[in-house]
Amino acid sequence: MPWPFCPTCRATLQADGEGKIYCVVCEFSTHITKMHIPTRTTSSLPRPVPLWAKSDQEQKTVREYMKVVRTTVEEHCIKCDHSPVGFYTAQLRSVDEGNGRILRQ
Repeated sequence: MPWPFCPTCRATLQADGEGKIYCVVCEFSTHITKMHIPTRTTSSLPRPVPLWAKSDQEQKTVREYMKVVRTTVEEHCIKCDHSPVGFYTAQLRSVDEGNGRILRQ
């Protein structure tokens, strides 16, 4: 019987300070030690180690891995005529519009 409903009439059960559990609708009554009260155990996934807790070599590796990598194309920059030009895309507006292309040297 799942807590806190009466097994007879499905009304909400009441409890007093002495452990007696009773129904106010029907005449059901029992003691809390005689009832099965369901329990649930949960656990969390392991969290990643924060960057500040890693060694210097690990921090350097993580920073290198997290660097933004830009795709390059053999075109000339509009402003300075530099070649090649690197670019990346980002969702700048709503989902139904295309990605914005950001050009960088």
